[in-house]
Amino acid sequence: MNTNKIFISYNHNDSELIDTIAKRLELEFGKNNIFYDAWSIQPGDSIIGKMNEGLSDFTIFFFFMSPNSIKSSMVSLEWQTALNRAANNNLKFIGVKIADCDIPTILSDKLYIDLYGEGLDDAVSKMKSCVKSENVYKPLDDVQNLVATCREITHSKIEITVSTLLYSQQNPILAFSCENPLSEFSVCFNVSDISTFTGEDKLTVGAHHILYARTVQLLRPLSPNFPFVFEINLTNTSQLRNPTIFILVDGIKKVYKQIPMKLLKS
Repeated sequence: MNTNKIFISYNHNDSELIDTIAKRLELEFGKNNIFYDAWSIQPGDSIIGKMNEGLSDFTIFFFFMSPNSIKSSMVSLEWQTALNRAANNNLKFIGVKIADCDIPTILSDKLYIDLYGEGLDDAVSKMKSCVKSENVYKPLDDVQNLVATCREITHSKIEITVSTLLYSQQNPILAFSCENPLSEFSVCFNVSDISTFTGEDKLTVGAHHILYARTVQLLRPLSPNFPFVFEINLTNTSQLRNPTIFILVDGIKKVYKQIPMKLLKS
C-alpha cells in the first residue's frame, strides 16, 4: 500500500490547471494522501496550522512553477521550507513547470517535470512515477540516420544522394524504385562504389512488394561526409514519378525499409 504523502504547492491564479492535476493524482493515491488546500483546508480551520501540518507530514512535494507561484511570498515560503527539509531528510522535492517562467536560481540544478513543454498527460504520468519511485525514462523514437535527396539537374537527368546524418553505415545494400515503367529511365552508378547490381528485384517493404527496383551493395561505408550519389536518366519527356530509396534491414527475409526522401529544387 502506498504510504507517500503528497503536498501540492501552487498559486491560486493557477487553480484551474492544478485542480485537474490534483483530481488525477487522487484517483491513483487517494484524497487522504494528498495535501491540496482546496480540499484539505475546511471552513473554520487555521490556514497556517493546516499548512504547517501538511508541510511536516509530506514525503513528496510538488512545486508548480509559474510566474504566479514564483512571485508569491506564501508559495515561496512553502517551497523554501520544503527544499530545506528535502536537503536534510529522505524527501522528494519535485518542480513541475506549468507556464513559461524563469526557474529560481537555487532550483536551477534540479531536474523538473516540464508540463508546459510536454503536455498534461505525460507530465501527470511522470508525477505518478515519481511518487511510486519508478523511473520516468521515456524511450525516444529510433534515431533517423539515413536520408536521401532528389534533385533535377536537367529535364532528363535526376541526381539522387543517399547520406547519413550521425554515424557511418557499413556497406549497405540500397535499392531505387519509381513508378515509371522500365522503358522510361535508366540508372547510372559509379561502378567503383558498388559490388553488385541487379536489374529487377521484388522488394518486401512491410507487407508490400515493390517491383522493378535497382539494387546495389556499396563497397564502402556511407558516412556523413561521404554520401552515395547516382543519376537517373529519363529516356523521354516524362517526369520521374515517386522516386524512392530503400535499405536492406533483414538479409535473410530480404526485407527493406524506406529511407526518407527530400525533393530539392534545381
